[in-house]
Amino acid sequence: MNTTTGTGRRGRTLLVAVVALTLTVVGAGFVASAISPPPAHQQGTVGLKQVGPIDEANGFPLWYKDTNNVKLELCLDPNDSNCIMGDVPDPTKPVSFPDNFPDEAFWSAAETSIDYGSGTAQLVTAVEAAFAGGPAKAGDQVSFGRIRLRASGLVDNAEYTLTHPFGVDRLTAEPGAFKGINMTEDIGALTPDGVFDQTLGSRPGPFLKWDPAVAPAAPAGYLGDVTQEHAVVGSPYNTNFFRVEGPRGSFTGSTQLCQDPGLGNDPVALDDCIQTNTFFVQGKLATRMGVQATQASYSTSGAGQMLDIFATSETGQQIVVKGSGVPQTRMREDASRPGRYYARVLTDGPPPSDLVVTNVSDSPATVDHIAPSLFGDKVHVASAVYDNDTRTLTIVAESGADGATLSLRGDLPRVTPTVAQGRTTWTIPNLAVPPPEVTVTSAEGGSDSDDVVVTGGEDTALDVTAVITSDATQVQTNQTLTLDGLASAGTVSSYAWSVTPATGARLTPVGANGSSVTFVATAAGTYEVALTVSGRSSTSTARTTITVASPNVAPVADAGTDLAGAIPTSTVALDGTASQYASAYAWTQAGTDPVQVTLKNPGTANPTFVVPASTQPLTLTFTLTITDVNGTTATDAVRVVTDPGTVSVASASYKRGNQEWRVRGSAKHCSASNLMSIYWNKPAAAPVLLGTATPALALGVCDFDFRLKNTPTALRPTAAGTVTVRSAYGAESGPSGFALQ
Repeated sequence: MNTTTGTGRRGRTLLVAVVALTLTVVGAGFVASAISPPPAHQQGTVGLKQVGPIDEANGFPLWYKDTNNVKLELCLDPNDSNCIMGDVPDPTKPVSFPDNFPDEAFWSAAETSIDYGSGTAQLVTAVEAAFAGGPAKAGDQVSFGRIRLRASGLVDNAEYTLTHPFGVDRLTAEPGAFKGINMTEDIGALTPDGVFDQTLGSRPGPFLKWDPAVAPAAPAGYLGDVTQEHAVVGSPYNTNFFRVEGPRGSFTGSTQLCQDPGLGNDPVALDDCIQTNTFFVQGKLATRMGVQATQASYSTSGAGQMLDIFATSETGQQIVVKGSGVPQTRMREDASRPGRYYARVLTDGPPPSDLVVTNVSDSPATVDHIAPSLFGDKVHVASAVYDNDTRTLTIVAESGADGATLSLRGDLPRVTPTVAQGRTTWTIPNLAVPPPEVTVTSAEGGSDSDDVVVTGGEDTALDVTAVITSDATQVQTNQTLTLDGLASAGTVSSYAWSVTPATGARLTPVGANGSSVTFVATAAGTYEVALTVSGRSSTSTARTTITVASPNVAPVADAGTDLAGAIPTSTVALDGTASQYASAYAWTQAGTDPVQVTLKNPGTANPTFVVPASTQPLTLTFTLTITDVNGTTATDAVRVVTDPGTVSVASASYKRGNQEWRVRGSAKHCSASNLMSIYWNKPAAAPVLLGTATPALALGVCDFDFRLKNTPTALRPTAAGTVTVRSAYGAESGPSGFALQ
């Protein structure tokens, strides 16, 4: 069993950390801000701590900081031997955004692997920059923290414990010929919105760095040399190693067996545990703190304009405002919220086009241009009140710019406002539903929003409507039938049941509120059951007819119609509700079926099971046996035929220069759950899992595109060979040849 997996930038499934977002609208532009999640470890106290200002040169944060106050910048120098990054379109030219920019880069990365007789275990951790749509593109910037765990050649269905610097993961090895674990966890700002705080909730923090007590020392300005393995420190749990524990015999032949027999599943054996204490580490210490203008607005001041400018940076920086016609002004820092800066400056005209905030503490100085479109007059919504009795919405707003024309934004009826003493008032009558908030914009570019306050009395309660639900309408004498009124609409305060004729049948309440009853008739005939529900201001009655047959009538079993095309991993519900006079249900599967499944709730009319994966379609047969109140039985069978689909490989290659695998193909079933697993049929060894890809539908074709960059040594072929692709549903393609380039 593999959880969320991924590899490369394409064919990847991302695990998204859900973080509430708020939008603060200021001036003509807006600044998105996130509710930062706490660090991932030790009750939210240890991990990643802060994200730096956005670098206007590429749209990514200049740095991330951990709870040890270590700040790392994004490694973007292809000539820096201590940096790893994605390919740039033209390696002969300098990195520039977006035309010659890598599709992925890293603030931090740490990787290690362990070889053993049957396979390789690998750990990758990183804080990564990438693009949601693939290649570099403005507006598509994303960031995330990654934990990737891979291990091949393991014991089928066995559980393994993987301990690493950022936690413990317990995973079950995928069964079949291609045994292994492949788990990737990406948590962060995976939806492009210019906000990167969500990555602070990911696990790869604090940053791992070379252990200073072990020679050699890390290169100056870096956490380590990415080309050399080295002991590390930084784990919040003091687990500065990568260890895999499992059943006895899992790692026979490894030179990195644990020396403590107490580790692993077997109390005596040593070949149930492997461990390494060295990692390849990347991390470049940030040399610039940066600055980012976050808000800007203006208001009329005599014949000029007063500009209010807000910015963020690291605490203790010298931030100044510059621009034509604006006196150079140093911004002051908010002592209660370090790293927040503010300045008020006066200009004779509109905000200049060359207005910037500059961090002169940086070398070279960091500059963030304030686009004129960011500015607007100060708009304030004084009140927004909806009267529920009169259905009238009243909004009052004002602007800091004299004579500014204000407008309502959003899907509201157009009305002519009144303007008096600098305030604009909109009165909107006959509004059936109030908006949760209103936004007022100015022709000068300003904007403000406020929640709508609702006054007045409550709405009239809905009339109630009685509804009776029942498993059947035909029963035998002395057979118990349950009738339910919970589907009744409206706010029901009481339920009243009755049966006609009253002789020969009885109703017994079920539960405390009487919403359900059981019906039993001692004589054959036709009975009418009535349910009257009462609400706050109304009542409603529903009726249903129940036909009671003689106790000697034969039961009839109906297992439903045969089902074809059941997709593996989906859940199928069998249906025996059309059976007659069933007092008990019992479902069984044919023992001659090629695969046995687990039926959930086999003693009900509608049991379920999960369709098994298989390389070929399977025919599964299920028999329903019903028993009536007299003990008489009846049977019926239903067949379910599965469809694992097909997989094909269009091209496969390994590029030695880039150390990159590339496998493309198509699948019949296009679903995020139909993960494609790509295996290299390694010569003289068991097939090795390279990674996974998620198929995607484009122009009516379900394709997958797998890429593995910076391939680990153990996965690098030296000659052309073959690959095999298997879908999560069981379909398989291969062996298919790959080219060595």
